[in-house]
Amino acid sequence: MQDFPPIQTERLTLRPFQADDLDFTFQHFSDPQVAQYLLDEPPVTDMSQAQEIVQFYLDSADKPYNRWVIVSKAGSQRIGTCGFHKWNKSHQRAEIGYDLSPKAWRQGYMQEALHAAIQFGFAQMKLHRIEALVYPENARSLHLLNKLRFKQEGTLRDYFYLDGKFYDHVILSLLNV
Repeated sequence: MQDFPPIQTERLTLRPFQADDLDFTFQHFSDPQVAQYLLDEPPVTDMSQAQEIVQFYLDSADKPYNRWVIVSKAGSQRIGTCGFHKWNKSHQRAEIGYDLSPKAWRQGYMQEALHAAIQFGFAQMKLHRIEALVYPENARSLHLLNKLRFKQEGTLRDYFYLDGKFYDHVILSLLNV
């Protein structure tokens, strides 16, 4: 079993989901600006869907995924989430995912959070490769990953299907070399 403890950065705490994250989860994942580029799942529209998300991460022991809630130390505000999916221990790789509330955009929070998560992935999870999938029109996310030294490898054509439409995604990776 992999333990995913809280991670502290200068301005943030990355901590595991808790049962009292239900209201945040609903507000966050029902926000059209947050959901704009999350094309693997439709936006949350009711509290039961938010409860499923919270329960999914509460039950994550021994699973190939983890998600931290990103909490700003200034004011103890929940501002987003980040974590790993599709963790393949035998091939030492995982996919990183993240989202941030609009009130926290353009303040460097996600770069700080991902830097800490990536360090944890390489040091604690023993990852060699971290992948990211990004909708090509999500320029801010692509820019962020470039700043974190991810390399673009190609385009996965028609990779996600949502609301009757297929969406391409760019695949990027960062190697622990």
